[in-house]
Amino acid sequence: MQIEATRSFVEAFMAVPLLKSLDELYPELSYWYTNTVIPGVVLGDDVLLLAREGGRTMGIALGKRTPTERKLRCVRVVPEAQNVGVGLRLIERMFDELETDKPHCTVAEEMLGLYSRAFVNRYGFQLSSVDKGRYRRGKLEYAFN
Repeated sequence: MQIEATRSFVEAFMAVPLLKSLDELYPELSYWYTNTVIPGVVLGDDVLLLAREGGRTMGIALGKRTPTERKLRCVRVVPEAQNVGVGLRLIERMFDELETDKPHCTVAEEMLGLYSRAFVNRYGFQLSSVDKGRYRRGKLEYAFN
């Protein structure tokens, strides 16, 4: 499996289907991705990593890299490539791209069980806050680093 960074508008747009399932956790995520992240990827402020095998995209990671912020925004892996280390490889490559092993990131309460063990035990992330209603009314968002 290869993991590559891209600044291609076309490749960034082709990642939309992998993110679509997150719209229920992050309202308007597809709109935000199309109108904020894709231009950032093309301009180089945002990082898009693609994990590919045999020409097929198996996972993606999004990051934000500005002079004032380093953020791991999202990691998504197709169901058939989950639980085999693809997500971890994407996260570790993103550390290189962001030039930090402790980027800021947030996790929805429904996803905390999926990410917290790796974030805390493997990478030493520190929980910095828990916000109610940050992205969705009445729902918790856990912020690290």
